[in-house]
Order: sequence, then structure tokens, then C-alpha cells
Amino acid sequence: MPCSLDSILSSDRLPSLPEVAARVVKIARNPDAGFSQLIDTIRLDPAIAGRILKTANSALLGLRTRAASIEVAVPRLGTTMVRTLILSFCVAELQNRNSLDLRPFYQRIWRESLMQAAAAEGLAERQNGKVDSANWFLAGLMQDIGRLALLHTCREEYVEQVLDVDDDRSQRQREQDWLGFTHVDVSIGLCRRWNLDPEMIEAIGVHHASPHRVVPLKFISSTSLPAALITAAHAAEYIEEVSHNLSCNREHIERLLMQVFAMRPNDVFRVLANLDQRVSELSVMLGIDIGRSPSLESILADAQELLAQIAIAGQLRMVNGHPGSGRPERPRTESDLEAELLRDVQWRDQLTGAFNRAWLESALSSTMAQAHQHRVPIGLLFVDIDQFKSLNETVGQQAGDELLQRATRLLRQSVRLEDSVVRYGSDEFVVTLKDVNADMLMLLSDQIHQNVRSELSTVEPARDVTCSIGAVFYDPEKGVPVRPETLIREANRALSDAKRTGGNRVVLASLNNGKWLSQPLAAASL
Repeated sequence: MPCSLDSILSSDRLPSLPEVAARVVKIARNPDAGFSQLIDTIRLDPAIAGRILKTANSALLGLRTRAASIEVAVPRLGTTMVRTLILSFCVAELQNRNSLDLRPFYQRIWRESLMQAAAAEGLAERQNGKVDSANWFLAGLMQDIGRLALLHTCREEYVEQVLDVDDDRSQRQREQDWLGFTHVDVSIGLCRRWNLDPEMIEAIGVHHASPHRVVPLKFISSTSLPAALITAAHAAEYIEEVSHNLSCNREHIERLLMQVFAMRPNDVFRVLANLDQRVSELSVMLGIDIGRSPSLESILADAQELLAQIAIAGQLRMVNGHPGSGRPERPRTESDLEAELLRDVQWRDQLTGAFNRAWLESALSSTMAQAHQHRVPIGLLFVDIDQFKSLNETVGQQAGDELLQRATRLLRQSVRLEDSVVRYGSDEFVVTLKDVNADMLMLLSDQIHQNVRSELSTVEPARDVTCSIGAVFYDPEKGVPVRPETLIREANRALSDAKRTGGNRVVLASLNNGKWLSQPLAAASL
């Protein structure tokens, strides 16, 4: 019979906090406690004191001068960091008890746990001091400690029933089916046993929530620990999966990073790639063997290229047989593939490689049909390269063509893979975006503007080139259905407002009950 939750939590195989660590946790939770209490407690345990000193002087923390004593190291690190380090050392001791047969499973769980800790810490560091990064790191490290505990107590049975099973169920569902509870319940039990912060325990309890439940909630912000742990969990899951399947979907992690933490599309790749080095440094610092894994940056780069190809193929099929188009899908034949290649040529602008106006007229109808069906908000950006016509006349058509090609690349780099870039006129582009909110739409508009200004200004003839952007946001939940041409017309209207006030501006408007708001949601001279 499988073990009960109580028997697992009371097992002598699980780590208990040594007296010094327990006292440090208690002191750290007292807002009136001073560094002297921490120093006196840590000095009672030479092993813990030694590891604190070693970590304080490691390159990872980047302290300028060497800490020669606990009296110097503790104030530098701070109360929360000291508590985090000591608890991390205690958790790391779990691995010292494992057998060689189970080592690969320990390494995988540790790698994912450190990934979550590093991701949570990285998100905290983006909050400009509003949250404590050490506290978020500890929460990320502890949220899956239940998996380590289950591997310790159930050993080969846990591997056979959960870890080494290939089916459509999630690991949590396998645990629930087998034990009647999951590793989340174990994590919560251990954290309570170790007397950790109730707010941290509550956040750990929801860290597997779906992004679709998190993002729409108005009270979820970038300073929310639950949102950080949910994002960290999805980041670790994606990175684990992409090492086996380059085409796996990363929509969840992009949705959270962009809509909750206000990251731009090209930030997502960099944030995920930077986790690789961070995890390696953490494993050395904590003395945890995570095994050897392939370079995450190269894997992510390959996945990025493959997902781009998949996205383009999906966009090309959008107007023919896509479920949102109203026409049923059917198996594709060789003639279908030939027809798709022909349409690819017909729907592409020959100069820039972007989609052309003919494609937009067909695809936008399908996009809006899906938006109405699934009640998903969409956005449309009208981007105009200011002063392009006069520049083209001055420097010649070849230089002007090169400028447009460069602008197209910048637009693609500024938005998500599933978003579409269309050359609408000689110097006008339309970008269609699904599943966005008004804040994200403004963020993307700002990024496009900054990229055009910073990149095109390096080209001598285009030094003074700017761009104006008219953006329109439409949420089917809050308005009556509108037609595609209405969306284009109102985005163009917002663009006209931006240019009428001197250009080099972004105007963001919203459609409400099929009508343009009398005042723009936002207008910025960027």
C-alpha cells in the first residue's frame, strides 16, 4: 500500500532542521531581531558558519571585499539572505543520502528546483526593491521539496509510479491517482514543519495554477509571490520539456512573463537562456549535483527557429481549413502542400518578406472569428515610418528598400512568434496580435518605437527617421462584435491622430460597443 501523507511527513528519512537552523528561522521572522542574535547563533555550528563564510565570499554574490568573519558576513548578507542560505544548505543535505540507482532522478528534480528558485529570484530583482529576492528564491526552492521527499521515502516505487511513466497525465495527477495526495501537499507540510512564513506556504500551495486563471485577475501584480512561483514553475516545466521536444508550446510562460511581469517578447528568450548559467552557479554554491545537461541557450535558439517556422505555417493555413475560419479541417494531400507553397508566394510582399495586404484581408476575418468564439481580446497596430517618402526621394530607392527590409526585421523581433507583420502600404505596416491586454499593447508599441529609433538611426541616411503608431484594442467580452474593416479603420484613425500632433507618437484607442472611445486610452510622445 502507498504511504500516507502523515507517514511521509513523519519519516526519519526526511531532514529535520538542526537546532541552529531552527533558531535562525525564528530570529529571521522577528522584525526586531538584530544581527548580533544571528551571529551568536550561527557561531554555535562551525559547519554552518563555514558555509556562510564560503558563500559570502563566492563570486556569485559579487561582494567587493572579502568577509573574514561571521561578524562581517552576516550584516552584509542580511537577515533574509542568511536564513535562505541556511535552509538551502539543510535542503541540499537530502541529496547526500541518495543511492546511485536513484541519482539521475534526484539530479532532474534538483535541476528543476534550482531553475524555479533562480527564476523566482530573477523576477524579484526586476521589482526595483519592492520585494526581497532572497525570500522569493527560498520560496522557489521549497515549492517542490515535496518531490524530493517522496523520492526519499517511497524511492523506487515513486520512480515506477510517477517519475518514469510515459502517459498523458501530469506528475501531480499520477501522484494523486497513486497516493491520494500530491507533492504540493508534502511541500506545504514540510514548510509548516519548518515554521516558514504563512504567506510563502500559501503561495507554494497554488504554484501549479494555470496562467489562464492568473493573468485575468486584476489583483495579480508583478510583486505577487504566488504569480512569481506560478511563473517559475511554468518556466522550469518548459525548459525540461524543450530539451526533449523543440516544438513544445511556450505560450504559458510567455503569457505570464509578458502580461504579469511586463517583459517584452525579445526579453523572454534572454531570461530563459540566462537561467542556465544561474542554475550552474547555484548548484556549485549549495553543493548540489545536478548532472550534466546540454547547453540551454543552444536548445532555446533551435526551439525559437522551429517555433517561428511553425507559427508562419499556421498563419498561412489560417484562411484555408483553419477551425476559426468556419471551414472544416481535413487531412492535407500533396496537392494541398503545393497549393500552400503557391499561396505563400501570393501572400508575401516580395521586398520585405512580410505578409501582404491580400493575406491580411483574409486572415483578419479568421482571427476575429476566433476572438469572438473564444472571447479573447485582440490588438491591431498601424505603424508608419515617418519621413520615409522624402527620405526615399533624397537617398534613392535602393537605400529606401533596405530601410524597409530592416524595419520589417525590427517589427518581427519586437512581437511574439504568433503575431503577424503585414506590409500594408509603401511605408506602412500592420501588426495583428491575439490574446493581449491594453497594457501589453502599449508595451509592444513602445518597444517597436524604441527599436525603430535606436536601430534605424544607426543608418546614415535614416538618422532622423522616427515612426508613428496607431493602436486599437478590442475585447469581445466588453463590446458587440465588430468587422475586420472596422478594426483597421479605427487603428488607422489612431495613427492619423498620432501624425496630426507631430508624429513620433503612439496613440492607443479602444473599441467599445463597436465605437471608438471619444478619448484615446493613451497617447505618448516617445
